[in-house]
Amino acid sequence: MDQRVVLDLHGTRALAGVEIDALEGFLRHFRTALREYDRWRRGTLARRGGHPDARDLAATAFRLVDFRVGSGIATLEPVRPQLVGATDLSLADVGDDLSISTLDGLLETIDRDERLPAPVVEALDDARRAIGDGATFGVKVEGRTLQRARIEIDKARMTRLRRPTKDDSESNVAIAGRLHMIEVDQPGRGVGIRAQDGVDWTCSYPDELHELVTTLIERVVRVEGTGRKVTAMTGRLRIGRLTPVPEHAQEPLFSVDPVAIETLREQQGIGGPQRLDSLIDQEWEDDDAGRRFLEATLGIAK
Repeated sequence: MDQRVVLDLHGTRALAGVEIDALEGFLRHFRTALREYDRWRRGTLARRGGHPDARDLAATAFRLVDFRVGSGIATLEPVRPQLVGATDLSLADVGDDLSISTLDGLLETIDRDERLPAPVVEALDDARRAIGDGATFGVKVEGRTLQRARIEIDKARMTRLRRPTKDDSESNVAIAGRLHMIEVDQPGRGVGIRAQDGVDWTCSYPDELHELVTTLIERVVRVEGTGRKVTAMTGRLRIGRLTPVPEHAQEPLFSVDPVAIETLREQQGIGGPQRLDSLIDQEWEDDDAGRRFLEATLGIAK
């Protein structure tokens, strides 16, 4: 049996089947939750508007293969990435389709009552409320390689997901790196900074830094704030202080481009090979002070 997803929807708009508008709203918000979760687990900024890229499409590549009343039970199957315009087959995680692995990761995080980013939590609650007052929905993934118990999303679950939690692993962080990504629209405004050790930090910043931030794209900056590493190569940080790192101009004396010998001779005023006599200091005196200098620098006595 191939992998499939069973959604059961319950609410005032799903009493005997599901209203079309309610179903459309539920699927739209549920799709948003999956895409934002996939972006979050990769340490990428939340997307605000614009067309979804190939990775976004692959993370939500499902098709409806069955629908039954009671209240509304929809069965989905994953669609191979190449069928939705994703030409990069690496988008499909090893083993499961990216859509299945994304959903399974989200359900596992919810089941453990672990912290989720605000865009994911809000999208899940929007999906639930689209079904009507007091709505709930369940999600179950079935298949040969994956069998997970049904996860129910209800108001109590959403309250727990929204609860403020103190992350004891957060600490003061100071990094230097290149500001390579920026999202200026609210909500979700932030920047991406790739540190010198390769860790990619997704950072939020206060309003007073907004004007400065917009001038520093592709610049090397130093930031200080509170945050933590999410994975070995990603982290999240709330910026308290941000300063640009001066980037000095490349002097003509140093160049990665080869320079002809004739040009170097002309620039340095050298007409030909120099004899050893050119290395002799004409003001050198062979006295006690000179001998002590040689002994101190060369470790020999003359």
